[in-house]
Amino acid sequence: MPIYFCFIERDIMGTPHMEALDAESEAEARAQAEALLQTHTSGIAAHILLDDVRIATIRRLARDPR
Repeated sequence: MPIYFCFIERDIMGTPHMEALDAESEAEARAQAEALLQTHTSGIAAHILLDDVRIATIRRLARDPR
């Protein structure tokens, strides 16, 4: 089984967040990374890695400035 990781890129300084995803496919990894990104209010992107290779990046849509 492949081991996918998600690295959350943030728009503030501080400790970055990275965790293993419980996914058996790239599609599952993307879905989990997108959900994880939504839990981080300072997150601007979720980078999905397989081994040491970045295979995808999911960017948060621009926030409404109101």
